[in-house]
Amino acid sequence: MLDVIELTKKLVDIPSVTGQEKAVGEFLYGLLSEEGWSCEKQMVASDRFNVLATKETPAILLTTHLDTVPPFFPSEEDGEFISGRGSCDAKGIAAAMICAARGLVQTGSTDVGLLFVVGEETNSDGAIKASQVGPACRFLINGEPTDNVLAIAHKGVVSVELSAHGVTSHSAYPERGESAIEKLIDILNDLRITALPSDPLLGESHMNIGTIQGGRAPNVVADFARSEILVRTVCESEKYLEILRKTVEGRGQLDLVKTSEPQRMEVIEGFATKTVGYGTDIPVLRALGKPLLLGPGSILEAHTATEKVSKQELAEAVQLYQDLVKKLAQV
Repeated sequence: MLDVIELTKKLVDIPSVTGQEKAVGEFLYGLLSEEGWSCEKQMVASDRFNVLATKETPAILLTTHLDTVPPFFPSEEDGEFISGRGSCDAKGIAAAMICAARGLVQTGSTDVGLLFVVGEETNSDGAIKASQVGPACRFLINGEPTDNVLAIAHKGVVSVELSAHGVTSHSAYPERGESAIEKLIDILNDLRITALPSDPLLGESHMNIGTIQGGRAPNVVADFARSEILVRTVCESEKYLEILRKTVEGRGQLDLVKTSEPQRMEVIEGFATKTVGYGTDIPVLRALGKPLLLGPGSILEAHTATEKVSKQELAEAVQLYQDLVKKLAQV
């Protein structure tokens, strides 16, 4: 029986960049089936699936995601840390949840279940599937890196694509053309100085101009330019869309890619709390039960070239998940 350290390394060493989660899903399905869990594959695509493991109808679900951002790199271990892609986000969390659930079952608890979803790093398609097929529960504990502190709120997301169009000409005669890049730059500069909402609990909104593309060659006036923009939101998405549309109006084209609303989660007596600035699958998974957010590791390690998680935090997370499940069972 793998402990939380060995299980974390096993999971990290199975590549599972978003869209390529089949191998890690098969591993967990086999592992949990062998340990006596009733396992189900919730098919998201022909070669991608969530893994649901239960004993009975679960009142409390421990859930996190199996996919990672690229690129894959395998696990390494020293005296303090496990490193490797997904060690922090979120395979160490998955390992801690499995070990916690295993311990709860050994003490007679059968109302806890495990749900591992695909696609969290992109469009939450695994969580969407789970929200459609269940199971419904009283509470779900979602795992993301929170430094083992219960997160009681997180920001939302508004993702848009901004494009501008122009007319090509020889760059020696710019008056014969119209630069889409210059149009785009002007709009982006205005967006950078636009006031965005704030919230007493969640703090300030943040806008990130993530990508810029455009033009054909240095000696050609650009006829197209586009930018991908992501806003971390603290209030309803429509407020931000109003601001963006007003700033862009008549000068470019604004296309909505995705919105996800800010979330407030359960507060549990006896657990330290914090707020976080990133998003999770909770807006979708909320359909299953009342959400909580807790996990080992720092979000500052996630998605980095040196991603790692503390062995001590992993061990502490096993106990924290057990304590939290027991507390929720009494609510």
